[in-house]
Amino acid sequence: MPNDDQREYWNEEAGPKWVEHQARLDVMLAPVDSILVDAAAPHPGERMLDIGCGTGAVSEQLAEQGAAVTGIDLAETMIAGAQFRVKENLAFHAADASKFRGDAPYAAAVSRFGVMFFDDPCAAFVNIHANLEPNGRLLFVCWQAPDQNPWAMVPAKAVMLLLADAPRPDPHAPGPFAFADPGRVTDILSKAGFRDVSIAGHEIPILLSSTGLDDATDFACQIGPGSRAMTELDETGREKARGAIREALSPYADANGSLAMDGAVWLITARA
Repeated sequence: MPNDDQREYWNEEAGPKWVEHQARLDVMLAPVDSILVDAAAPHPGERMLDIGCGTGAVSEQLAEQGAAVTGIDLAETMIAGAQFRVKENLAFHAADASKFRGDAPYAAAVSRFGVMFFDDPCAAFVNIHANLEPNGRLLFVCWQAPDQNPWAMVPAKAVMLLLADAPRPDPHAPGPFAFADPGRVTDILSKAGFRDVSIAGHEIPILLSSTGLDDATDFACQIGPGSRAMTELDETGREKARGAIREALSPYADANGSLAMDGAVWLITARA
């Protein structure tokens, strides 16, 4: 079945960690949420679909502004972690956005880092398009190129040095940086029937820790590309990787125990 690898990974590996660190990730990704929610500018009562909603931070903010929001995510573990946010105008469902159909069209579809993981992105966006009203809005945030996101790549590169035989990753494979190329994104959306595609870059701070280097290291070992690479190592290798990540992050820690790094995202908007 399409997206089965992602379904398994987010249900069994990444999802439980995201749920465990939900409050921390809400703080870490708050600058991204502001970019997306401000651009979405929901109107009271309008129907909105949040794709790859995770534990529901963006869905909740849209609902607080009066929208009627449906959040969907492939991972049942993430949807379970979002249930504490449920309210009259906010509901969550475990569903694959490449197949999901709402019971009525949506005025807008939004996503914070939830659309880069499709096996067939063009087919998925055809289905997303079918969920929108005529002239409905599409807005999503995705990561720019890895070299623009040291918060993710500094730990990941530290781990990759221990995986000497690791193949070079396909930059277009499903994953956090699959939509780093604006030209590719424009082509996918245009083929899926979207128009007026606009892409704007934003630089954002990523706070890995407010309590120190050891805490930032622990976090990087559980969340992000470095954590996924660590699954390829045995226990001894993971200990070495933790030490390598700590050393790589150490130049970014300040005297007050805070460790923040640069990040960069694209805000993509389009019309159905």
